[in-house]
Amino acid sequence: MTPADPALPAPDGPLLPGKYWLPLIVAFVVTGAILAVSELSWRALDATRGEAAEGMGLQSNVLELQSALLEAESAQRAFLLTRNIDYIASFQVAVERLRPLRQQLRESAPPDRTARTRLADLQEAVALQEAALQRSMERAQALEFEAALEQIQAPQGRQLAARIRADAVALISTGGLQAVSRAAKWEASVDASRSGILAIVGLNAALIALMALLLIRDTRRARENERIHASYAARLEAEVADRTLQLSSLSEFLQTQSEDERAKLASALHDELAGILTPAKMDVTWLEGRVGQRPEVAQRLSRLSALLDSGIDVKRRIIENLRPSTLDHLGLAATVRWHVEEACHAAHLECALELDPELGRLPPGLEIALYRVVQESVDNVVRHARARHLRLRLERREATVVLEVTDDGVGLRHTAAAERQAHGITGMRRRLAAVGGTLGIEPVAEGGTRLRAVVPLLSMEDREAAD
Repeated sequence: MTPADPALPAPDGPLLPGKYWLPLIVAFVVTGAILAVSELSWRALDATRGEAAEGMGLQSNVLELQSALLEAESAQRAFLLTRNIDYIASFQVAVERLRPLRQQLRESAPPDRTARTRLADLQEAVALQEAALQRSMERAQALEFEAALEQIQAPQGRQLAARIRADAVALISTGGLQAVSRAAKWEASVDASRSGILAIVGLNAALIALMALLLIRDTRRARENERIHASYAARLEAEVADRTLQLSSLSEFLQTQSEDERAKLASALHDELAGILTPAKMDVTWLEGRVGQRPEVAQRLSRLSALLDSGIDVKRRIIENLRPSTLDHLGLAATVRWHVEEACHAAHLECALELDPELGRLPPGLEIALYRVVQESVDNVVRHARARHLRLRLERREATVVLEVTDDGVGLRHTAAAERQAHGITGMRRRLAAVGGTLGIEPVAEGGTRLRAVVPLLSMEDREAAD
């Protein structure tokens, strides 16, 4: 996938595509409109409810006022007819009820001007009737029953009562009409609010459906892009795996070829140089025995013999580094012991070797691979670890061979970074992977580093048999 592929979104693009902004803004506006309509409707309903309650309250107050006035008149007539003083208390209770009711009527003045006039007229008539009742009861209590009865039967009393009834009926009718009107207004307001909210909710639903369609389309497109990317990724992964396999095979082949070339070179050097240096050494030795009394010739022959010995030693070390002869003749354990002891002696390191006596001979490919790992790991300890002690353990565990190299040096703080910089560790991993083994590197708690190589022996034997 190239960076210019149009299926991939730009890393610095907008958080939301532009096609979503308009529906979102409209949805927010519609939501605000719903809230505004709901609030206005609630306020209108609350006002209508208050007005309807005022109308019903006016009716209730007028009816209670009539009831209290009738109770006072009934108690008055009962006292005049029976002369029972218990009715005086009932009369006083009814009169006491009249006063707060008149105050409530005064406070609940209706908005209609005619109704307010009726209310004032009723207030006045009730006040006059209350005063007349009080006067008649005072005369009756003074035992002037005849005068009290004449006052009750007077035409002014009947006219005042008729006036109160007419005003009360008119106010009750006005309150009822006001309640009915407000109820109708309430219903109309509810219907209007419902219609407005339904219209706005419908618009919001349409916007949500539009957003859902856009999201579904984009989701399908995104899934298609993901499918394409997954296909590309699978192809790239397959290509990487194939290239990795090819590189691993090439690395194994090159290592095998390198070992073969080193073995051939070591054999050729051994044969050629042995054929040259050994006869030369023999001739020099023969000449030293026959030089006689010529000290200058003896000195030169002695120096030539030393040079030949150095050349033979250099030849031996070069050949052993290319392909140790002990590995082919004595096996891995003896070769590891010789190499580690020689390296530790040269570097002044204390070494401890734990070699499994039951190790025996291993497949040639496995022996050379483990020997090269020992070479590289010991060389790393000598050159980089600044260690004082080195411990090497090589043992055979059932179907595996385990190699551990531990030092007390400075250690590896960042193993991954060290592996990226040190090609030797990577080379050891590749060499062990070629024989089916693994390599692990970990820090030691008391300081230093432990290298652990594990090779399955059966798989290696199968490889050798296949080869």
